[in-house]
Amino acid sequence: MNVGILGVGTYLPPNVRKNDHWSSSQTRDWVDRAKRRLERMREAVAHDDSELTRKTLAAMASVVDDPFQGAVERRVISDDMKASDMEIFAAREAIQRANVPVDEIDLVMSHQICPDYISASSATVVHANLGLRESCQAITADAACNSFMQQLTLAQAMIESGRARYVLVTQASTLTRYEESGEVIDSWNGDAGSAAILGPVKEGHGVLAISHHTDGKLWGSIVGGVPGGRWQQGRCRIYSEDPRANLDWVLGLGARARNAVDEALAKAGVRREDVGFFVSQQGFRWLHPLLQDATGLGHARCVEHFHYTGATSSVNVLFQLAVGEKEKLLRPGDLVACFQGGSGMTWSGMALRWGGAL
Repeated sequence: MNVGILGVGTYLPPNVRKNDHWSSSQTRDWVDRAKRRLERMREAVAHDDSELTRKTLAAMASVVDDPFQGAVERRVISDDMKASDMEIFAAREAIQRANVPVDEIDLVMSHQICPDYISASSATVVHANLGLRESCQAITADAACNSFMQQLTLAQAMIESGRARYVLVTQASTLTRYEESGEVIDSWNGDAGSAAILGPVKEGHGVLAISHHTDGKLWGSIVGGVPGGRWQQGRCRIYSEDPRANLDWVLGLGARARNAVDEALAKAGVRREDVGFFVSQQGFRWLHPLLQDATGLGHARCVEHFHYTGATSSVNVLFQLAVGEKEKLLRPGDLVACFQGGSGMTWSGMALRWGGAL
């Protein structure tokens, strides 16, 4: 059985936070820190003369005077809204676009980068608000920013085995809910929601291959917690527990994207030149062009959104697919290549044939 994406939904909160949210003195300090950080990175990898390392450092240098890394604005969830509200809005759109009755959904998987509650699955909140039937399984599936790719693999296995016919996957980026640390990372993050209905599609369509990778030694590259303590002991924020691992992750993104995407395309038996649309992680505005070049997919159509959304965690992939479809950059029958990575660290490449609903 071929499994594909039948409908996609997204949600952006109406509140816009522009760069003037931060003081000019704060941004000047961030620029000074960025320049020092870039020099330390160059010194740390002075022995590495690989083309991708040089290109990554050059991309970072191109925005070293912009502490916002290309972000002009980002969306911010209101105080009276939950992350699950964004998932629900996005899910309703996905269900409508897929034209799938809610009583035929057999499984819902949710991911929230900053969850509404601890020890209460957000998937059950989504389940209740959508009116899904009691026998519909509901679980939280968390792989940080790479959650959608992992959810998709689990959903594919459930559908192919006959345990489910339609699966709903939802994602919510509520990065602005973390305590502002005074570090520049505060300004890169935005809030958004996304969702997709997955189900059987025509032969030759849907997910053709996925390549998953894990390097647990890099788990401390970027985390959400309380520096020097446990998350229960104070106000959580985003920070690096292991700066060396963070350096490895950032400078290795190009190579990881190239290898993961190449593996997925090879498994699918398709050629790089046949890819019509490219989706990638967008943690900075310079990152997407770098990854498109690293994967040899500069010819593929794409959607760049970091400048108006900021980093949106696991929402990235579906947001780009949704915007691409709405703007007719992504068309039925297109071969799509995707790359996404997440804290832990995990990263995945995918080959997908768009469309093909039965």
